[in-house]
Amino acid sequence: MGYIFGIMILGGFIREYHALEDVYSLIKRYVSDNRLIIILTSLLGGVLPIPGRVALSAPLLDAIAPAEKKKRSYFGVIDYLSTHHYYWWSPLEKTVVLPMAVMGVSYTTFLGYTIVPLIITLSYTWWYIFSKIDPESVNILDNVREFNWRRALTGWAPLIATIILLLNTGKAGAPFFFPWFLGMSIYYSIVFKDWKWGKWLDGKFAIIATIVLAFSGVVGQIKGPVMEYLKTATPEMLIPASIVAMVAAWIMGSSGKYAGMTSALVAIFGPQYLVWFLCTEYSGYLLSPAHKCLMIGQQYFGTPIRKYYKVIGGLCGILIGYAAIITFAI
Repeated sequence: MGYIFGIMILGGFIREYHALEDVYSLIKRYVSDNRLIIILTSLLGGVLPIPGRVALSAPLLDAIAPAEKKKRSYFGVIDYLSTHHYYWWSPLEKTVVLPMAVMGVSYTTFLGYTIVPLIITLSYTWWYIFSKIDPESVNILDNVREFNWRRALTGWAPLIATIILLLNTGKAGAPFFFPWFLGMSIYYSIVFKDWKWGKWLDGKFAIIATIVLAFSGVVGQIKGPVMEYLKTATPEMLIPASIVAMVAAWIMGSSGKYAGMTSALVAIFGPQYLVWFLCTEYSGYLLSPAHKCLMIGQQYFGTPIRKYYKVIGGLCGILIGYAAIITFAI
C-alpha cells in the first residue's frame, strides 16, 4: 500500500502542476494521432516489471486524459493492451526467464517459440486501437501550453532517470521501487514548494486497492497445492493439468505465479507444449479479478470491467486457438 500511495502522490504532482505537459506539447507537434501518443506513454510507463504494471503509466496518462467519463474509459483499455505484451519477450520478466532456465535455451531460442503469440498480441492491440477507437474519443491536451526546455527538463528528467536506473539494476518488487517513487515525490515537493501530499490520497482508491491486494494474497495461497498437483502430473494428464493451471492463473492474477506453473509443466510435458501453457495461463492471468492492473485502470479512468473483458477476451480466444492448432493439430 505504501507503494500505491507513492504512485498516487506522484500522479498528483504530475496532474496538478502539469509536470510533463511540456514534453507532451513537443510530441504533439510531430504526432497528430492521440491514440499513438497514448500508446507511446503506456510503453514508457509499462516497461518496468513492477506490481500492477499500469501503476506508473496510469498517472502519466491521467495527466493528459479528458474529464469526460466516456472518453476517459478508453484510456484504461488502451493502457492495458499497450503494457501487457512484455510478458512474451522482455528479459526482465519471470514469464521469460523461468521457462528459459527450465528448458536450458538461449533468449533467441525462446523468442522462436513466442514470436507468433507476440505478433498476435501486438497486432490485436494495434487493430483494436486504430480500428475500434475514434481518435476524437481520446482527445488530449487540447489547450496545451507552449514548449519550454527548462520546464520539460524539470518535469521529465527525474522520471526518465529513475526508469533508466531501475532497468539497469535488474531488481523488481514493490519494496525496491517504493523508495524511488518516494524520492521523486520529494523532488517534486521541493520544485513546486508543495508538501501537502494528503490531498492526493484517494480514500476510495486506497480501500479498493487494499481489498484487491488482500484478496490476491489470500488466493495466492493456492499456489502450493496447485504446484504439488502439477508436479505429479503424468503425460496423459495434459488437458486436466492445463485446465488446473489456467484456472489457478485466473484465480491468483500473478505473472510470477503463472510463470512458475508454466515452467513446472514444461519440465514435465516437454518444450513442445510451451506455447500452449503460456497462452492458456497468460489468458487466465489477463482476465483475473485479482489482477491489479484491472483495479488500477478502473480507478484512474473509470473503465467498466465488462469493457476490459470484451476486448481482452477476444485476444485470449485468438491466442488459445492458435496454441491449440500448433500444439494438437499440426
